[in-house]
Amino acid sequence: MSNIKVLPQTVVTKIAAGEVIERPASVLKELIENSIDADATHIEVQLEDGGKKLLRVSDNGLGMDRDDVEIAFLSHATSKLRSDEDLFSINTLGFRGEALPSIGAISQTRIISRTRDTLTGSEIKIEGGNLDNIKEKGAPEGTQIDVHNLFYNTPVRRKFLKSTQTEMAHISEMVTRFALAYPNTHFNVTHNGKKTLTFPTAKDLKERITTIYGNEIGKNLIAINLKEPDISIYGYILPPTHNRPNTKMQFIFLNGRYIRDNIIFHAINSAYQNLLMSKRSPIVFLNLQIDSRDVDVNVHPTKIEVRFKNAGLIHDQLYAAIHSALMQTEFHSPLKIAGRHKQAGIETSSGTATGRSVPESSAGATHGQGEGVSLNEKKESVMKSMSDFFSRSLDKETPCRKDEHKQKHLQSSEDEGLFKRESRLASYIQVHNSYIVEETADGLNIIDQHALHEIILFHEIWSYIKSSKLAIQKLLIPELIELTPSDFVTIMNLKNEFCTLGLGVEEFGKSTVAIRTHPQILKNLDFHGLIQSVLEEIESDEIKGETDGILRKIGKIMACKGAVKAGQRLSPQEIQSLLDRRKEEIVTDFCPHGRPTTLEFKMSELEKQFKRT
Repeated sequence: MSNIKVLPQTVVTKIAAGEVIERPASVLKELIENSIDADATHIEVQLEDGGKKLLRVSDNGLGMDRDDVEIAFLSHATSKLRSDEDLFSINTLGFRGEALPSIGAISQTRIISRTRDTLTGSEIKIEGGNLDNIKEKGAPEGTQIDVHNLFYNTPVRRKFLKSTQTEMAHISEMVTRFALAYPNTHFNVTHNGKKTLTFPTAKDLKERITTIYGNEIGKNLIAINLKEPDISIYGYILPPTHNRPNTKMQFIFLNGRYIRDNIIFHAINSAYQNLLMSKRSPIVFLNLQIDSRDVDVNVHPTKIEVRFKNAGLIHDQLYAAIHSALMQTEFHSPLKIAGRHKQAGIETSSGTATGRSVPESSAGATHGQGEGVSLNEKKESVMKSMSDFFSRSLDKETPCRKDEHKQKHLQSSEDEGLFKRESRLASYIQVHNSYIVEETADGLNIIDQHALHEIILFHEIWSYIKSSKLAIQKLLIPELIELTPSDFVTIMNLKNEFCTLGLGVEEFGKSTVAIRTHPQILKNLDFHGLIQSVLEEIESDEIKGETDGILRKIGKIMACKGAVKAGQRLSPQEIQSLLDRRKEEIVTDFCPHGRPTTLEFKMSELEKQFKRT
């Protein structure tokens, strides 16, 4: 007897559904694509429990007649292909005929649709792959599809769904992509009866970008417009001063389809080469129009990956278009970029942004800087320059010159007197307003003031939380922060975690949050930088509720944003306080992001550099 069996159709359909449908956002993607293919200009999305209980998509598109509705749930039934040759010239978003059968196999689904030339519509239901009979139904022009209880008959898949907040974050991101690709289409999203996203019809892409991401992004957009026989590229890029730690803000649309492609990413990064700090990515909104015969979109069930017939040409033309646009602006020079970073308060040594004019630069920017370099290698590099540094200081700085140099940095005569009194007892000095050189019994330490203060604050925050003794300071005037719709959802989903950490975050109108409280120990917290860093460093899949992991991650960001900055002048008392707090029973060798706080040098090392041995 043969061991090979033909699987039942119900099993086959569920396997296919597993390839296409991963979560509610996957269902929404397929349904919105069908609406756009039907020429819809207004799309309504209604959700319950993050789309797990109900996901409804209604549109004003062409609709389906009775015959089409009757076969819509049949496997590989589609109006978009007629022969195998059509697979190599696809001009629609959907084409396989897999989406509706896959959705119907793992949910309780209903279609109601009416074409513009009929008086009544048609209704059909499917539950777990079992079709009901078609019925007449009064309905407006267009199509409405209701998906109830996703994965109700595949409990193994259902238990892998994330929290409602996480699923909503994915849905928000998905709708935002469509809104950018189709600015002439109106999108509304309602969750549990409350409107969460609204993207009115925009006259063009620039207006849609500004609506979603605000005026700060909108006013800095650089236009891209390239027309060649084999490709057209249009859209917008942002100057290098606006960047992210990942490629999430790189929106690439190919013939109206959102895609992710390594060749395109390489072209974008090459055009920005030497204009960005390490591990930062540019922000782009680009539409590529290519003859459908020169691209294969039938590569992956999610249709997010593509294969180009002439990938090298696409790469070179995209690079040329972006590079040319950057060269025509004030942002093309690496020296100018460095100057703008400095003016914005970006500390390239610690990766922390102190200015608010460029919120995109954050504490996460260069925390990985120096990774792979051992402490010994860092010490050797410092030692090579220390001899010259101290020799120049001793040889060139006469007592008068030292007084002039000291006077230059002192803020007032009162500070000068204080400095004189304290310096008699102090065994340290601040260098370049960023590092503290401390004398020890057998050598010296060079301390990164930002990194040391950061780890001290993190330990303090965490100990206060564990003991429930975190003191809260109320703001007289709440700090208002305007966010994108998807970022707003993410931040509000973290409201409980923020509250535990002493940060009172509340909803304040549409896509705006108000910060009303903060921990007392973080007196100079940069709220805008904090929120931006949280959005950059925390993935939506991590938002599962109040866990130690998520609290620690936000706590590290808060400590970084509340710590003294590189380039910040410290008084002798502040330096002494910092050094005293380091001596408490906490581990301060490394900051929360893994960078060393202190380089230790023995007298033997110093004597070797000065050739005394």
